[in-house]
Formats: sequence, structure tokens, C-alpha cells
Amino acid sequence: MLYGSAGSIILDVSSLFFLGGILIYTALYRKRGRLDDRLFLAMILVNMAYAAVELLSYTQEGLQIPFMRGLMIVENTVVYAALVLFPYLYMLYTDFRANKDQRRLRRIKLLYGIPCLIYFAILGINLKTGWIFSISKSCEFIDGPIDQIVFIPIIFYFTVSLFRVYRINKRLVFLGLMILAARMILDVCFRPIQSTSFIYTLFLAFAHIHVMNQPLAEEKP
Repeated sequence: MLYGSAGSIILDVSSLFFLGGILIYTALYRKRGRLDDRLFLAMILVNMAYAAVELLSYTQEGLQIPFMRGLMIVENTVVYAALVLFPYLYMLYTDFRANKDQRRLRRIKLLYGIPCLIYFAILGINLKTGWIFSISKSCEFIDGPIDQIVFIPIIFYFTVSLFRVYRINKRLVFLGLMILAARMILDVCFRPIQSTSFIYTLFLAFAHIHVMNQPLAEEKP
């Protein structure tokens, strides 16, 4: 196994353990029935699916089994979808935490969902074109010519989120920038290792720590 695959598997397993713990220890907050708690749960589940499916895909690469190529195409489509869906949900989460306004969130969720929907459409087209990724007959993952397009909606959503975070707590903006910088540094220094699921896990962990510092019985909006 190549060191890139091994490193990615280690980070995915670590993410699943951390996310399992977060899922357990946020159960009390979900009893409040608040929208931000539901969004937080959705982010946990999306990132768990992302890490688990990416983990499976790495362990299956190169296996000469008839149905494996089709399975890997489905798995990597899920991975690429989760890459963008998570920051979209995170943007909605930070907007609600900043404004405490469900009506506002209903108004903006479709507008801000446009980049996500466009990307999903391109991801669907990719099944025929291989623009973003493809799987060879020998079940090897191949980057497509426009695979970097995934970073456009990701950067957009996290940029918008940072403005929302600024309204919540200015110091958290610095922390968010440090996490994003760490992801970019890892990509430059250890490009074969995929660390995004672990980075998303850190966003969830720090968001939960911030919420823990607030009164549990916050006034329901």
C-alpha cells in the first residue's frame, strides 16, 4: 500500500472515532430540537459517510473483482458530493448561530445552495465524461482534468461562513483560518494524503466546544 493511501486511511479512521464521540456527546443538545442542532447532526452524518466511503474506496483500489469498478465510481461520487455538501451545511449552521432567524435561513438556503446544485450537476455529468474523476478497468482512481473545480464551492462556502463566525466571536475567525491553512499546507507537503474529512472533523469539534461554553438552555428562537 502506498504511503498516501495508508495516511488517508489513518486519518479517515481517526475522523470516524472522533465523529462517533461527538455524535454521542451531543445527544443532550439534540433534545432541544433547535435548527442549529439538527444542522450539526447533519454535518456529523455527512462527514461520517464521507470518511467511511473514502476509507472503503482506498482499501478497494486495485482489486480485480467484476463489480468493483462500478462500486468505486458510486463511492467516489459520494465522496465528491460530501466534499461540497458539508461546507454548505456549515454555512447554514453558522448563519443560524449568528442571526438566530429561521425565516432568514429559509430565504437564503436556496440562493446559497445554487453553487452546490451546479456542482452536483457537473458531478452527474462526470459519470459519462470523467471530467472530475474516473476509475480505470483495473480499479485505479484517476484525477480528471477539472477535478480542482471542487474547491470553488468549498472556498465560497467557508468564506461566507467566516463572515458569519466573525459576528459570533472574532477570535473564532483566526481559528478557522488556521484550520484552513493547515489543510493547504498538508496538501502541499503531503499531497497524496487526503486529510479533508479530518479537517471537517476539527471544524465540528471546535464548533461543539464553543457551544459547550454557552448555556445549555439558550433561549429558543
